[in-house]
Amino acid sequence: MRQVFNIAYYETLHIMKDKVLTLLIIFVPLFYAFLCGAVYVSGVLTGIPLGVVDLDHSRLSREVVFAFENSPRFKIITEVDTYPLLEEGMKTGAIRAGVLIPEDFEKKAARNSGAEVLTVYDGSNLLWGYNIRKYTMEVVNQFHSNHAAAYMAGMGLNRHEIYDILDTVSLNVDVWYNPTFNYATFMLLGIMMMVIHQICLLAVGITVTREKERNCWIQYLASAAAPWKIFLGKSLPYFTTNCLNYGLLIWFNYCFIHVKTGGSLFLIILLGLLYAIIITGTGFFISLHAPNSLLVTRYLMLLSVPFFIISGYTWPQTHIPDLVNILARALPFTWMAEGFRLVALKNLNLPYLVPNMLALSVMAILSLFLALTFTKQRKPPADTGVFDLKNDC
Repeated sequence: MRQVFNIAYYETLHIMKDKVLTLLIIFVPLFYAFLCGAVYVSGVLTGIPLGVVDLDHSRLSREVVFAFENSPRFKIITEVDTYPLLEEGMKTGAIRAGVLIPEDFEKKAARNSGAEVLTVYDGSNLLWGYNIRKYTMEVVNQFHSNHAAAYMAGMGLNRHEIYDILDTVSLNVDVWYNPTFNYATFMLLGIMMMVIHQICLLAVGITVTREKERNCWIQYLASAAAPWKIFLGKSLPYFTTNCLNYGLLIWFNYCFIHVKTGGSLFLIILLGLLYAIIITGTGFFISLHAPNSLLVTRYLMLLSVPFFIISGYTWPQTHIPDLVNILARALPFTWMAEGFRLVALKNLNLPYLVPNMLALSVMAILSLFLALTFTKQRKPPADTGVFDLKNDC
């Protein structure tokens, strides 16, 4: 194993000499975690800017306004109190939703003739639209229940009778796994898995091409070291940093962004090890056959966004075309992101992760086979003269 550690030491020196590469594999993942964490740290939308147009100016309409004021989900923008201002505020983004209380609102409510409150919201951003719709329904339903209770109390019904009527049919909602609908819990860990995927793949992907460009790869081809030793030695620093980054980003998101991370620690570590093996082996294989580092960098950067989109992490796989799903199932990120969510978010144990573990294990074996079995044959040297290995390397 001395040859393996000597090669690993040599590769580590190359990493430390290259400031860009050092930043890439050590500091960039943490920087991405900090940046994405700062974006998603709130997790839940609160204080949504709301404009209220009260055309009735009655006691009941003021109670509706008061109900929205008391909701932590909304922040009423008092300057927006007419319909033209409401339209303009929605266009400029000063407000994201509006409540319009029509004239004769209290009179219609008193006659039980269908008093309505109009809610408008900005659907150009689905996160705003979905949450505003849910929150406004919560406020209006709560107001409706309180108003109905007050009306029945005025008719002489006691509290027990009122509760019996209002509770004739009720809905009890129990949200599992992410009860607060925290967007950071939903999205952030998947982004971190893709960051680890791309950073390590890019770093390992240039380890051999860099040697080719410096005319140093011939040293390895001419050495007595077996191909598997060359692979282990050159890949060991990247595999180690990838595993460390994996643990560091999970810890950072859990402690500082408060992303839910539960489940079996053993399964989380096992997933990370398989993932790191796949990325390291695949990156080395790519580097063996790529003509230069520039092409590796270009293509790997181009593929990161499609990998994330088609993985099914942010959109249900059942609603993705079959052809795209087949392609996604050939990607390690798809199985890793799904498996990590099953463990960390849903706290599931090994029997539920068998498909993910099998897929990642097969990919790990395949990537290791491709990386370990390269031949040490080389092309004859060019006629441009003898290069100085000592100066170039």
